[in-house]
Amino acid sequence: MSNKINGTTKTQRRALRELMRAGGAVITSDWTTGAGVHTKRRALPPFCKRLMRWQSKAYPLRIQRVFNKHPRCTAVVAIIDMRAANRTLQMAPVN
Repeated sequence: MSNKINGTTKTQRRALRELMRAGGAVITSDWTTGAGVHTKRRALPPFCKRLMRWQSKAYPLRIQRVFNKHPRCTAVVAIIDMRAANRTLQMAPVN
């Protein structure tokens, strides 16, 4: 067991669960908070990474599908280590 699994906060686990329910990858414009000129990036959950289009070929097909579905998208937020993410949510479920 990694310390990172046990050291996640409830907010991080909620964000991780939300990302998993979205298929493990979302475009970066969906991973924001606020509106208008007050838009900010949301924090990345553990085991996740912001990936550019040119990096997608080295990652699973679920990430490449997001780019195929959104041709003008330049970056996605994706879960990189799905096994560790699943283990984290099983060990410390979020209500």
